[in-house]
Amino acid sequence: MPNDDDILESKPERGYSLYELVVLAEAGELDKIDNKKLSETSHHVLSVFLERLDVDTQRDILRRFNSEEVSAIVSEMDPDVSAELVSEMREHRAVSVLNEMEPDDAADIVRELEKEDRDRLLGGMDPEGASDVRELLEYPEDTAGAIMNPHVATLPRDISVEEAIAQIRKMRDEFENIYYLYVVSNEGELEGVLSMRSILLAPKGALVRDIMCTNMIGLLAPNMDKEVVAHIMADTNFHTLPVVDSNGELLGIVTHDDVIDILREEGTEDIQKLAGAGADEALFDPVMASIRQRTPWLFVNMFTAFVASAVVGMFDSDIAVLPLLAVFMPIVAGLGGNTGAQTLAVSVRSIALGEVGIFDMWRICGRESLKGLLNGMLIGAAGALVAWATTRRVDFALVVWFAMLANMSLGGFMGSFIPFAMKRLSLDPASGSNVFLTGVTDTGGFFIFLGLGALFLV
Repeated sequence: MPNDDDILESKPERGYSLYELVVLAEAGELDKIDNKKLSETSHHVLSVFLERLDVDTQRDILRRFNSEEVSAIVSEMDPDVSAELVSEMREHRAVSVLNEMEPDDAADIVRELEKEDRDRLLGGMDPEGASDVRELLEYPEDTAGAIMNPHVATLPRDISVEEAIAQIRKMRDEFENIYYLYVVSNEGELEGVLSMRSILLAPKGALVRDIMCTNMIGLLAPNMDKEVVAHIMADTNFHTLPVVDSNGELLGIVTHDDVIDILREEGTEDIQKLAGAGADEALFDPVMASIRQRTPWLFVNMFTAFVASAVVGMFDSDIAVLPLLAVFMPIVAGLGGNTGAQTLAVSVRSIALGEVGIFDMWRICGRESLKGLLNGMLIGAAGALVAWATTRRVDFALVVWFAMLANMSLGGFMGSFIPFAMKRLSLDPASGSNVFLTGVTDTGGFFIFLGLGALFLV
């Protein structure tokens, strides 16, 4: 990840924009790229651009950069993509790139490699760097230990502030970012923390132990889920959070840029899983990989569609007598589905953020049903007005009104019930929730509307 100095010193306006690079690529004119202008292009733009290219073209472009620059670019790419790229590099080049990376970034890439490539590249890395990466690989992928950076700026407690500042000046090239200084004992136990501000504003002659904060919040355990880590950082508003073991030993830090990545990934996963797509699916993934992730939910969707069709079939004779039932039927089902989708989006988000729990289930289902009912009264009245203007039949308009009111209430209830039910079953609340919701509101909407129509109109 880029540090503050990279951002201050870079001049992306003098380099290529993403649009310019994409135009050159689509025109097959990558050989016309100007090396000087390319060197002035921001690492983020280059990483996004390279992800659109095949691995051989990626390597051709990266040959124009040294290992340090390549590591900065590759570390910003998706780990799946960067792992494939690194595995195709010549071994000495790949090892050199990994050696230049922060251990957490290198671990993200190495984790995605085949075992043979993983062992080969780790064996070629600097012993200290390889050891750091191996330690990170010991933690499960979705935990604080897997995403932490073991390189931490630390200070002893008994030195003066002037000595601390002198040490910090020597740390500039050693650490990725220095937001806080962590005070550790000789055994490596975390004793306190200092901000750069507190050091600079400390009275002359003060000792580190006099100004350090010992009442620390936001301590992370290495096996803590990374989503929980993101919530803790959002609550505390710290730039970094320390990771400590059961003995209080400082193992590493999780930085805010890693948490931003976590939030983006989790948000993307939830959105895609709501519709039944793969959690980590991208537009340029292999076709068969996307098919494997989408097909099961499409089968579920087909089953629920058949159920809804079967309900319509139960009333085929009534529709034949009053064809207007078929005209208004999709409206009733669609409004119920939209009501449920609104509730579903809010419910999944609240569950994901830990704002609500299973104990809130029935209270929230009741509230959302009431919201659907009140919306149904208003929107249903508008729908009824249209029905009356179309048919000049008050009874038909009332059926439309009651059907929309009932189905929008059902949508509100199911939009909150489905994610809570999946959570109770230890399933991801976002996984396919929208597929189930659509099936229920379509089936319910058809049954309610056609049932009322058969009872009062035909």
